[in-house]
Amino acid sequence: MLVIARRFVGVSLIPAVAIFVSAGARVIVPALALALLVGLPLAILSWWRFRYRVGGGRLELHSGVLSRSVRTIPLERVRGIDVTEPFLHRLLGLVRVDVEAAAGGGSKAELSLAAVSREQADELREALLGATRSATEETAAPAPVYRATAGLLALGGITSMSYLLAPAAIVGVVFNLADDLPGGFVERASEAAADRFPTDVVGIALVALAAVALVLAAAAAGSLLVDWDFTLRDEGERLAASRGLLTRRLVHLDRDRIRGADLRDTPPRRRLRLASVTAIAAGVSGRSGGTTLAPVVRVEEAFALLRAVDPAAPDPTAPLTAHPPSARARRFVRALALPALVVAVVAALGPLWAAAIALAAAVLAIPLALDRYRQLGHAFDGRRLVLREGSLRRRWSELDPGAVVSFEVKTSPGQRRAGLATLTVHLGQGAGSRRALDLGQEQASSLLSEVRPQLFEPLLPG
Repeated sequence: MLVIARRFVGVSLIPAVAIFVSAGARVIVPALALALLVGLPLAILSWWRFRYRVGGGRLELHSGVLSRSVRTIPLERVRGIDVTEPFLHRLLGLVRVDVEAAAGGGSKAELSLAAVSREQADELREALLGATRSATEETAAPAPVYRATAGLLALGGITSMSYLLAPAAIVGVVFNLADDLPGGFVERASEAAADRFPTDVVGIALVALAAVALVLAAAAAGSLLVDWDFTLRDEGERLAASRGLLTRRLVHLDRDRIRGADLRDTPPRRRLRLASVTAIAAGVSGRSGGTTLAPVVRVEEAFALLRAVDPAAPDPTAPLTAHPPSARARRFVRALALPALVVAVVAALGPLWAAAIALAAAVLAIPLALDRYRQLGHAFDGRRLVLREGSLRRRWSELDPGAVVSFEVKTSPGQRRAGLATLTVHLGQGAGSRRALDLGQEQASSLLSEVRPQLFEPLLPG
């Protein structure tokens, strides 16, 4: 009931404290009292009305106070179960269960149980997926397909763009909240920091090093917090992945839903030969983290992991077919057009130092354009289609051609002049799309005829 009440409150403590300080007790106390008088009875009634049962070949959930609802899912449509233990749930010995069905693919689970005991979650998993909870099988659990060490997770955090940028986002949120506090707190804090900021070269260098160290430490801590003790196990018809320190999550993914896999990296990770691996799966596109096979893995171990998930997966280090030189020219145009415009505007209207900074940014775009071209590639080995693109966030994808529901070939005016095209592969059922960017038009025709000869050969010339 406490968890359900927390859902009715629907607000975190930090914004609540900021509102309390800025609005004052005369306003906020009556508002909180009113919310408590209304929200607590609703939470009690919601808990009292909440029921679920498994029987007759279906799962039913009864809920609602004023507007009552009954959700029903046939058992044969159940494709996976996510068991999550948020921090408050763990203190109370509860878990949240999200049930994924064949019609999934949205941003929410098909059916969600907000708070049940761990024993009830195990019983529900057994009833829906046929899992066994006996002590004998628990001790003989499948050996991990992959397990991330703490050191590898920390290294993955400091080489991940997402975790490196997270501290800046947190600082922005804190400043936005602090700006609402009375007494000019942000202004006074900024003035005090400016007064104490060093002006000598050594002091500035030390501050910069401290800031970099703080960002790296925050990135490593974020990765450890989210993916602590990440373990992937093969349970036969499905994969089970568990992760998390404060919030523990157990995700089950049916093998039948897997359409391929993505291997992603960044420039720092490429230097260290690290990558992350996610499954391309139907029905879970909106479920965050629901398809993660390895948050960070060494490249030499990635092939074995891919083969454990998809026996037909190709080697991610195998060479790919390069795209035409005209694709390189397009990468230069797309990378340099905006920086060149900024340089021209700043040189005409701004100070000299601003023009120098803009010019430096434009120069840095040159190696980026070259690397974006070098990373373009595709291949088809008769069983799996491989597509690769990106530089700052490179993605290597291997796809099952049998899972493709449609192919789309697009050509912009610039691509037509250069003899290029973009081939997009749509997988359907929420599995998303992947693309081969700036293929040669002859390459696109050849690739289509190889992937689906019975479909495209009659349409191709010659």
